Amino acid sequence: MKFFEFEQKMMDYPVFTASETKAIFLNQKNILVQIAFWVKKRYLRKIRKGLYVLAKIEDDINPMSLAEKIYSPSYLSLEFALNYYGIIPDIPGTFTSITSKKTAYFKNSFGNFSYQKIKSELFSGYKTAQDKNISFNIASPEKAILDYLYLNKSRLVASPDFWREMRINEEFKFNKKTLKFYRDLFNDKKIDKLIQSLLEYQKNAR
Repeated sequence: MKFFEFEQKMMDYPVFTASETKAIFLNQKNILVQIAFWVKKRYLRKIRKGLYVLAKIEDDINPMSLAEKIYSPSYLSLEFALNYYGIIPDIPGTFTSITSKKTAYFKNSFGNFSYQKIKSELFSGYKTAQDKNISFNIASPEKAILDYLYLNKSRLVASPDFWREMRINEEFKFNKKTLKFYRDLFNDKKIDKLIQSLLEYQKNAR
């Protein structure tokens, strides 16, 4: 098969796994050998083992859409999601995600991708979005802040000074019903104090 034929076929799937390619090109028994050759020719970019992107359109790909494909199951959360929703102003240098697997970190041409492990019963509270035919998972604002507090609670302080230093958006309105749902799910006294402190800070700062 010529690369042009492959590229035209894969334009609708610019980020793909080896298994997905085999499913699409059932009649091409040596497709993985060809992929390895095209990677050497720089027609394809290898993101990690078994995951590739068309070099021709890599600049058009939103790295958000890669997070779940690089390490699955996972969903974007923590500092990245908090900035995405405008809850904190600082843009993180890493695409931060939550996973139910072991903690992991990957670095490639698209950026840095970190994954922090959470208990399987807490692996929820995210939605699936679409970007150029590629789906990605991202936490709701309420779950993103709960994930952050849960994984960092040992160093966090329930005080107005902390929230001010973190530059939490005073005007951002969390859904209190959703916030309570996930707070109860975590069932942690330290998190309860932190959430109460956060809501009081936002209320008094307005």
